[in-house]
Amino acid sequence: GQTRAQMAAMQQLLEQMFGGSLPTLRTILGKEHYVSVKSTSNVREAADMRAQARKGVLVVDEGELVGIFTPKDMLSRVIAKGLSPDLTSVASVMTPNPDCVSPDLTMLDALREMHDHKFLHLPVREENGTVLGLVDVMELVCHSAGGDGKGWRDFFSGAMEAKDTMKSHDDTLSEISSTHSHSIQAPSIS
Repeated sequence: GQTRAQMAAMQQLLEQMFGGSLPTLRTILGKEHYVSVKSTSNVREAADMRAQARKGVLVVDEGELVGIFTPKDMLSRVIAKGLSPDLTSVASVMTPNPDCVSPDLTMLDALREMHDHKFLHLPVREENGTVLGLVDVMELVCHSAGGDGKGWRDFFSGAMEAKDTMKSHDDTLSEISSTHSHSIQAPSIS
């Protein structure tokens, strides 16, 4: 129940920050054109695209979303196994058939979804199958923190005061409070 209480506190905090209505993923994605590669592309091409986009890449074949290729996939499926980025196809190392969410999901619901399923990336797709883009957890955190992390720090310090018993979190809290405004401390979503 503790996470639920934190989420409720978070919702209140975000609603205060956004004046009562939380932005949806549609708003957050805006008009950005998403970055995608074909499943037949090699890992080097996908990694280059990923570096430009600064987040995971959607793998799209003829308009159909078939997978996502994230930094985690790169580390655990390519680098850790010593595969050649030039000879490895994205199809063989991507996360296939990722769960997609509706663009009308609020930022908080998206974070909740990520938290519950341990996702760092969420593809966003319309009901009719049109792919709109990809949100990653840091993007949502930065967005919800008003760009400076303050919202999260307030949230965590509020959550901590309410839970004096959670001594093990003191370190995290002092880390969060001492974080400078330009480096955002993400919530621990693994």
